[in-house]
Amino acid sequence: MKTHLTAVLAGGLLYAPFASAAENATALTADRISVFQAPLVCPAAPQIGCGSASKPILLDLEKQPGVFQAWLNRAGTIIAVVWKPESDAETRSKVATGLKEDRATELQGDSRDKAVQNFLSGKGWYHGADVDRLSEEEADIIAARLVHWVQAKSALTKDKAEGLQRAFSDTLRKDLTGKSVGPNHLEDIAREYLDQEQIKILKQAIKDEEAIENGERPVPKEG
Repeated sequence: MKTHLTAVLAGGLLYAPFASAAENATALTADRISVFQAPLVCPAAPQIGCGSASKPILLDLEKQPGVFQAWLNRAGTIIAVVWKPESDAETRSKVATGLKEDRATELQGDSRDKAVQNFLSGKGWYHGADVDRLSEEEADIIAARLVHWVQAKSALTKDKAEGLQRAFSDTLRKDLTGKSVGPNHLEDIAREYLDQEQIKILKQAIKDEEAIENGERPVPKEG
């Protein structure tokens, strides 16, 4: 999985197996990659990056002069920018300055080398709108947690729990990826599966979930 970065750099060339077909035609030199530490961890699912927060940043980056591609690592801690061959120092500096507004700091030295090495592995990195996959994963995590909270305080059959979780996941996936065609209310969706007392439990669970997403309380330990 890991490559010998120092040896490859000495040869002057780095290859990204996940680049586009056009990019694959020419080798990618090390000086065409910049990496930035970024605070894009998902509050509701801290094991992954936040797709909804990172998506506009990555898409905007790829509109900037000199930028070929922008990627986010799975953890939501590193943004990798692949520069066009003709990009110059001034262009790159302007992009780096813009990223500072998003609280992203460019990595240098050993930290940069390790991040580039990880990037070049081609595993666990999301390009542009592909971070929607992270949003879908986040939706599944939130849906499971909401159902778990209802189950913990009421009798909910396995069939109803599974059906409710699927319904929540589907709705939250659309919401977090910007594909909803209108407002979706989890309470209304849940009425097909829950009685009035369980709806009250769900309302509190939704408030607790909102507090997690706002950073007002930690993610609960499962199990």
